[in-house]
Amino acid sequence: MERIPHDKLDALQFDRDERLEVWRQSVEPLFDCRAAREPGGREFQGRLESFNLGQTLIARSEFTPLHFQRDRRTSDDHLLVQLYTHGGYQGYNGDRKVQVGPGDISLLDMGLGLETLAPRSGTPLANILANHLSSVWETLADASVDDLPAINRTLVGAVAGAFCQGPVREDAAMPFEDAARDAVRAFIVHNLDDPGLGPARLCRRFGLSRTRLYRLFEPFGGVAGYIREQRLDRAFRELAERDLGQRRLVEVALECGFDSQSHFCRLFRQRFGMTPGEAMEQGRSARLRRSQADGDGPSRPEFRDWLLSL
Repeated sequence: MERIPHDKLDALQFDRDERLEVWRQSVEPLFDCRAAREPGGREFQGRLESFNLGQTLIARSEFTPLHFQRDRRTSDDHLLVQLYTHGGYQGYNGDRKVQVGPGDISLLDMGLGLETLAPRSGTPLANILANHLSSVWETLADASVDDLPAINRTLVGAVAGAFCQGPVREDAAMPFEDAARDAVRAFIVHNLDDPGLGPARLCRRFGLSRTRLYRLFEPFGGVAGYIREQRLDRAFRELAERDLGQRRLVEVALECGFDSQSHFCRLFRQRFGMTPGEAMEQGRSARLRRSQADGDGPSRPEFRDWLLSL
């Protein structure tokens, strides 16, 4: 299975005097940037992780404060959608003041330089779009290039459904229905440790009837089964991919939403064909092999080339 092209940039991999320049070159097709002046002169730090979906790019970034500027570039016909999970920005678009905070979604027309905002966080529509973007991101590491047509279709359909004025067109209705399902799935993933997670809470959160919720989850064997499988998958990742230190198995089970260790161990073995202890040992061996195979130095990021190829 061919994986989706994936790239990471961590400025700390580079020499101190290279960090900002490497970052600036990587994002140059989108913005010109320079360091913001801060009391104390904090040195630049930034992390950028991206997937090349062919028709679209999706990335997650965090960085110390920067000033961004973009000249009008009428040859561009791309849209940039930004979900701010933390932080935000303030500035001007022409004479219009623009301010974006945590949970807001910004849409930038790269040809016109026109910024608009989707409904602010907390509204059902914003919840669906924000959760859909997060859900797509979380699935990409395990997806293949064969999945890209469906991923791009639902991704673009969700954005169009959230930003369009008036009713959603019939040809966009199905992608937006997929986006609603993805939003609920993402909410489940982020609240697996909540003992009250179930149909009643999901219906209240997303304004769904039980009938519609159950219909959305028919392909996954029902809501309860999906929640149980996600809790087991999270437990497997915790046990196999992380060094748990002094944490005990029962703590992992409780954090993943299970109320007893014996019940957790029985379900874990049924799903994965191994005990939690065997998963931990398998993970330790895999981490050791990866550390021995690491390269000698940082490579230059591919993000800039991917942007230019769109």
